[in-house]
Amino acid sequence: MAATFVFAQSTSDLTKRYLQKADDQYTNMQYEEAFKTINACLRFSQNADEVPGNVYLLATQIYTKLLDKMTKTKDFTLFDDVMMNLQTYPALNEAQVQKYVKKIQTMQSDMKEAARDAKNQEMLEKVSANQQASQEEILKSINESNENMVNSISDKMNQSNTNLIQGVTNSMNTTIDKMDKRSNKTLWIIAIGAGVIFVIVFLLVFLGIRASARASALHSEQLDSTLKLIAGMQQTNNQLLLGGVTDLNGMGLKSAGSSRWGVDALPAPEMSDDEKAELKQLVIDCEKLGSEIDAVTKRKNNSKNVSELVYKLAMQLGLNQNSSMVYFAAAMVYDAGFLAVPEELLEAESLSDEQREQLRDHVKQYEQYLGFVPRKYWQIFEEAAKYHHENMDGSGYEGLEGENIPQIARLIHVAESYNSLISRRNYKQIMDKETAIEELLSKPELYDVDVVKVLDAIL
Repeated sequence: MAATFVFAQSTSDLTKRYLQKADDQYTNMQYEEAFKTINACLRFSQNADEVPGNVYLLATQIYTKLLDKMTKTKDFTLFDDVMMNLQTYPALNEAQVQKYVKKIQTMQSDMKEAARDAKNQEMLEKVSANQQASQEEILKSINESNENMVNSISDKMNQSNTNLIQGVTNSMNTTIDKMDKRSNKTLWIIAIGAGVIFVIVFLLVFLGIRASARASALHSEQLDSTLKLIAGMQQTNNQLLLGGVTDLNGMGLKSAGSSRWGVDALPAPEMSDDEKAELKQLVIDCEKLGSEIDAVTKRKNNSKNVSELVYKLAMQLGLNQNSSMVYFAAAMVYDAGFLAVPEELLEAESLSDEQREQLRDHVKQYEQYLGFVPRKYWQIFEEAAKYHHENMDGSGYEGLEGENIPQIARLIHVAESYNSLISRRNYKQIMDKETAIEELLSKPELYDVDVVKVLDAIL
């Protein structure tokens, strides 16, 4: 017991010295050094089975000042260490500390989004520059080819004319020398021969000009075809870079409640102009409502990210374009029921059993917000909103299991969980793509393994 008492007294003295050092550093605004010192003080105090209140008080002040400095300097080097210590010492989670934590998380998310946008813009500019260079090279090559061909024809025609004229001149000179010795009949024969020669020259010149015109027209057609091909390539590249999902073909929807993916993979009938306009307006309305849901749930771009994954999964699994587009729209508003949940409940740090049950009821509160959905698409939207928390083993909100869970709900369940794993939520660490996929595959009781494998293939 004496040894224990001596150790406790030694630890207490060490804690006091570190506490005084941290306080001096805090007073001198050396917040990074004070952060490291107070963490050591916390560890010493924890080893003594009790952390004094004055240690927590000073630690909270140091953490607050350090986080405030991070928001101003945007140097987040120590942020992960702060987050780990907040999990280790929950008492440090004061309101002011949480305020700065959320602010820094938002800043990091915005910086990441800005970096991604800058990278996409750089790729677009690079593609555009390459295509411009290709167009200029093609035009230059065609112009040079035309110029060489025209010069060649012109040189040959000039040479031919020179030879003919020289020949005629020589012949006429010879004829003049012999005129005294020849009869008038001979003169007529020479004149007729000269006329025939001129006719032949004229025909040769005419045929040469006509051949040149045909060659020029052929090159012009080739140039038009090349430019159209380049324009098509540029449009396709832009759609891929910007994540465009805009093609609308025909109808072909079904209530997907089985695992027979792709049974409607054949092209759907062509849509009328009114049907295309209706589906376009539906997507626009869903994008607007999805933004409102993201704002309420504090999940930036969640509806956009989840809906794009659902669209790609549906296409890869063999559903036709029309079904995939309606899945895309429904996946933007699957959490519409959250709009009926009180804001203080969504922002609560901890929930009672009654509050947790109230939060789960968001899957039943969707109807009042989806009144704009056309009747023919209603079942897909209802299945998305009502069953996206169903698990493959039947442990979800409504108790559906396996193939009884609609396809749209299984797609959203996988896409939403993946998006959550790779995004910072509360104090969880961000996972990379490979780790997130492994996490989903490790839980076949929750997620459709076939869908997860397709997600792994398209990422």
